[in-house]
Amino acid sequence: MVARFKKLSLEQQIFYGVMLVAAAVLCVALAITLYLDVNRQRKSIDDNISNVAAYVSSLDSVVRMVRRGYPDADVKGGLDKLAENFDDLDVLAVYGSDGVRFYHTQRSLGGETYVEGEEKDILNGAEPYITVGYGTQGQQRRAFHAIRSADGTILGYVTASVFMSGVWQQYLGLTLPILVIFSLSAMVAALLSRGIMDLLVDSLGGRLPRDLLHLYLRQDEVLNAMADGIVATDGEGRVLFSNQTAGRLLGLDGPLAVGATLTELFRESRCVQVAQSGLGSRNRSCMVGDHPVLLSEIPLQGEAGLTGTLSILNDKTEMRRLSDELSGTRYMLDTLRFFNHEFMNKLHIILGYLQTGETRRAMDFIVNSSLVSSQSIRQTADSIRNSRLCALIIGKMMHAAELGILLRLTPDSICREEDMLLKVEDCVTIVGNLLENAIEELSGGDAEVKEIKLSIYCRPDCNLVLCEDTGGGIRPEVRDHIFEKGVSSKGEGRGLGMYMIAQLVEENGGTIEVDSEEQAGTCFTLTFTRPERKD
Repeated sequence: MVARFKKLSLEQQIFYGVMLVAAAVLCVALAITLYLDVNRQRKSIDDNISNVAAYVSSLDSVVRMVRRGYPDADVKGGLDKLAENFDDLDVLAVYGSDGVRFYHTQRSLGGETYVEGEEKDILNGAEPYITVGYGTQGQQRRAFHAIRSADGTILGYVTASVFMSGVWQQYLGLTLPILVIFSLSAMVAALLSRGIMDLLVDSLGGRLPRDLLHLYLRQDEVLNAMADGIVATDGEGRVLFSNQTAGRLLGLDGPLAVGATLTELFRESRCVQVAQSGLGSRNRSCMVGDHPVLLSEIPLQGEAGLTGTLSILNDKTEMRRLSDELSGTRYMLDTLRFFNHEFMNKLHIILGYLQTGETRRAMDFIVNSSLVSSQSIRQTADSIRNSRLCALIIGKMMHAAELGILLRLTPDSICREEDMLLKVEDCVTIVGNLLENAIEELSGGDAEVKEIKLSIYCRPDCNLVLCEDTGGGIRPEVRDHIFEKGVSSKGEGRGLGMYMIAQLVEENGGTIEVDSEEQAGTCFTLTFTRPERKD
């Protein structure tokens, strides 16, 4: 049955399903109604025959007749008239305690109603009761009442009966209307089911449910085949649907559960704020664990206004790889062009030294220039993907090399503009002042090894800048005041660089750590983190 039902079309399943539900409800309702009506009818019959038996057993004429021990014609006549007035009464009989019958309504039909054993309880003083027994007219329902004298002595008993054949006819009379009502209700249910189907098709724009089901299944396949994660949420951030890619990017085995709260699974989501304000965002850098993603949040607009948010998650790792392939050549060309320009300038300087006879200075210049190799410039261009910051660092490398100082960017440094948590101009100012201070420290000192190591690490949630030199360190009496305006270890009129760094770090919510040792060097560590989002 179930297998055959599944073979039906979706429209037929809906139609027959509504019909079955309506039929089941009707059956239960009508069965309860029939049960209550039958019980009410039976109680009415029982009350009727019990009341008749009680009334007859209380008549003085009946008591006197039974006490005398022989039938009385006047009493019989009165009982005949009484029995005729009750349509629901078939048999009325009066018996003595010894079983002698004094009256019976159907005595003219011949044969006597024989009662065997059912009267014992009433003769023994039991309360009135009703039994189902058999007589000459078939199965009967009898009520027994005792006939008592004035002193309470049981003289006999009265039975009032109805034939069960008549009772079943009454039950049948109750059942037929119910069957008619059921048939009419089933017809109405069929018409309503058809009407519901028509309304459903109309509300679906003339499309049949099976067409929408096929469309949904195809759409689900398309969404799951997409490389981008798709999540739709309502105004309170509960998931309406998602594809498998979104679940994978958020660390789940499959799509997000419908009804789950997206902000609990992905804390950087702003889906609730977007749904309330209608202001979306595109390609915002976020972190899912240690995995970088680009998040676009688009408000969903319905007929009733803003209804939710569509969140699109892009795998930033793959996008970054493609971006590197496309932009790597451009950065390399820019770097080579800059390096060629600088190389020509250096050749002119060397030529000038040679033409003026300053051979020693030419030799020193050539040695110092070798501190900046094409490889270090290329590495810097690969690691620092912001043109202004990259040009600053390479320029400082050239300037430091001219002074005999090796300035190098650590190979594991990485900085992409979209991951920077502070403005480019602020970053350029901070890095430029750090490097310039280190160059001045080394150029004016007598350190055996003159080296500056710069490290820049940018992630969407955290940026680190480390600048370490091999200079003479910071004097203890100055160390606690180096970020104050006008305080410097280089003499009067200085001290603005570190002050500007401190101001910019504070404005961008960062921190500065200083590790310095006299005659060993100094290391500045600047940390910037993404502010925690308030729910």
